Amino acid sequence: MRQHSALRVAIDCRLMYYRKAGIAQYTRHLVQALRHEPSSGSVELSVILDRRDADLAWLPAGVRVHRVITPAHHRLESLTLPLELALRRIDVLHSPDFIAPRGRFRKVITIHDLYFMEHSEVMSAAGIRYYSRTRESACRADRVIAVSEYTRSEIMRLLPSVPVQKVRVIYEGADNPAPDGLDRSHAGADDTSISTPSPSGNGPYTEVIAPIVSRPSSFADLKSKIRNSPYALFVGTFEPRKNLSTLLRALKELPGTLSLVIVGEPGWRNQSLQEQARDLGVSDRIIFAGRLSDADLGEAYEAARMLVFPSLSEGFGLPVLEAMAHGTPVVCSNAGALPEITGDAALLHDPTDVAALARCMRIVLIFDSVHNDYARRGRERVQAFTWQRAAQQTWEVYQACASSS
Repeated sequence: MRQHSALRVAIDCRLMYYRKAGIAQYTRHLVQALRHEPSSGSVELSVILDRRDADLAWLPAGVRVHRVITPAHHRLESLTLPLELALRRIDVLHSPDFIAPRGRFRKVITIHDLYFMEHSEVMSAAGIRYYSRTRESACRADRVIAVSEYTRSEIMRLLPSVPVQKVRVIYEGADNPAPDGLDRSHAGADDTSISTPSPSGNGPYTEVIAPIVSRPSSFADLKSKIRNSPYALFVGTFEPRKNLSTLLRALKELPGTLSLVIVGEPGWRNQSLQEQARDLGVSDRIIFAGRLSDADLGEAYEAARMLVFPSLSEGFGLPVLEAMAHGTPVVCSNAGALPEITGDAALLHDPTDVAALARCMRIVLIFDSVHNDYARRGRERVQAFTWQRAAQQTWEVYQACASSS
């Protein structure tokens, strides 16, 4: 039982040294929303960062920083991270990236989807090795957050040893949880009291993920390339599960005036995309924009004719909500949690049906009435998804986790 009044909650943010999208974006928004949730008054919130991560601009003031040497996804993580965290005072540790380390603290994990458990071809060998610990982690965790009812049902189906009562569905939000007045000059205390050597590229701490080294592109650069042509927008990591090959084939069936803008970070097995674009004869209609800042991404959403998201499976699908929040019609697959999240506010297609995807895109491109109708539906639908609500429900999970015997 805790002898102090404030509940000390730490959130593992080490992945943010390597990635800004996907789970890293979920983590960033959650931390920002948690800090500004009224329930946070009785909680001491901290984050765990890779000791090389110099980006603190996103952190709200008052959030303590614990720096560790163990990189995200490292092969020795299960041994070294518990040792490092044992030196910190933590009551509840939230691991948004599936895997909770061992330790005397209470454990909360977020499971985003489990598609990789039955489709190993969509993930690298290193990724499979790391996430193969998901079953053990879910059993060890005191509470499990699922980001959709679909993901919850997959947990029950694929991880039957996880008690149903410790799994709670908490939807992500579509809004920016950081208030306009966020003080970005500091982020609370930075715990550097534990001196640890920097990881060496040749030593036992060699990372299995490449850190981010490129700067985000800008919307101004993108606009200069697009000019006044209509474009479909894709947002996400370039990896097999995102099904971009189907999107390229659908683009070939559409009028040459429509361009495709792909925003995101390179993932696994993405090298063939440009080759496929050349083979299909659509290279001159595709712009790989790279990573955009939040502000530039917002502009890209608003200027797009549509968001296209043909994923083979999604545990949630945050880009579809972000597009809806900006009034951009959504064309997405009917796979995974996407029908649950979009309701009647998106045009859905079978992810393997190129003709169906092209048909949905053509309708939005040609008919203003359809475009405007789905833009309106999206704005209405997105009101049900806020980071404030997600933060409130996540605090409830922390409190329940801490008080459980």
